[in-house]
Amino acid sequence: MSTETTEHHLPASDVAVNPPPRTGNPWLPTPHGVSLMARIELRRRRPSTKGYILYGILFAIVIAICLSAAIFTPAQLSSTNFEIVLVMVLGVGMLIAPSLSATSINGDSGEGVLAPLQMSHLTAGDIAIGKLLASWTVSVFALVALSPFLVYTFLNSGWRVGEMLMTIGAILFVVLTFTAVGLAWSAIAARAVASVALAHLTTGFFVIGTLIVFGVSTLLFTEEATQRDRYIDWEQLTPEAEEALNEAYMTGDYSALDPADYQCVDSEWAYTITHTEHVAWILLTNPAVMITETAPIVDPETWEEDGRAAPGLFATIHQLVSQARLGPVEQLDDHIVYDECAQLFQQAEASDMSDEELEENWAEEEARHMERQQEVANLDRAPWIGLGVTGALLVGSMWIVVNRLRVPYKKLRSGTRVA
Repeated sequence: MSTETTEHHLPASDVAVNPPPRTGNPWLPTPHGVSLMARIELRRRRPSTKGYILYGILFAIVIAICLSAAIFTPAQLSSTNFEIVLVMVLGVGMLIAPSLSATSINGDSGEGVLAPLQMSHLTAGDIAIGKLLASWTVSVFALVALSPFLVYTFLNSGWRVGEMLMTIGAILFVVLTFTAVGLAWSAIAARAVASVALAHLTTGFFVIGTLIVFGVSTLLFTEEATQRDRYIDWEQLTPEAEEALNEAYMTGDYSALDPADYQCVDSEWAYTITHTEHVAWILLTNPAVMITETAPIVDPETWEEDGRAAPGLFATIHQLVSQARLGPVEQLDDHIVYDECAQLFQQAEASDMSDEELEENWAEEEARHMERQQEVANLDRAPWIGLGVTGALLVGSMWIVVNRLRVPYKKLRSGTRVA
């Protein structure tokens, strides 16, 4: 029998299988590989019965809050209820998606599933991005589940469609980033409990910790000064002079006071001016603040003419952040020395001031206050620092994940299971 005939009759199990060699970058993701990995991950990561119960309770609470916001929406335009629903979408996404991704890689490693995936034709990028998108999709489902409340409250919010889409996009981007953070911790930590805890600690640092860091950092940018004012020396007053002064305070008529009966003493005190404008950028790295900075600016004077609702939750947060960005109103040289003796007898002279002059002084003070409020409320939005930090965090996290998934391994921790 010839050699060709022998080879022709070999059993199928004995035929050598030579898969096509892998070409290109061994970590570069491909659309087919990413979609395949995402589908596998979505099927494998279906919640257990306890998981469905937990998520059901969470969604019941969120839906109850959103339903209350929708029911109690006032007849006039109001953006607060719509903004509450947006906060709920952000909260659900940042609770669920990172929790799922934080057990994705070390969970597969512990079950002996990760190594077969790594030895297949899926690249490290396919596995990493597929797992990321699968966990992130849960937050998209949450957005879809809450979309009726979003639409209903949006119709009465005074927002424009483009503004809503921009803020929702920022929310989904933040959730995507912290999903990647959870995935990075899953690639670093051997135990799922540790990676979940570290993922939530990282989220907590950016949401709450940045506020604490900002508060502490303001202590480094303060100016202290000593100011000397003059006050009446009450210990040197005669009973008659004290009684006359109290009577003048009660009636507002200082004309009967004799300057010779009153002496003032110097009083020295220290005060501090905090220059928050130097550290306001820390606030802008906060993902929640960044999202509020994508919201529309509402002018507190012209919101009705602009077809807006009155300033709501996001507008209030924007004003607080703007005050920090602008810094203090007063400077060290702006403090006016207070002389109580001179003030008393100036008031005696000013008692003859007309009502028109008094109203003019009050109007000037009110105008200065309103000018500051207008500047604070209409300060340009500044989401760019937060978006930059969030983007860097996303890229850095995925870089860690891809490098931890690439094979062959250069170094393994003791006790790591790979098959």
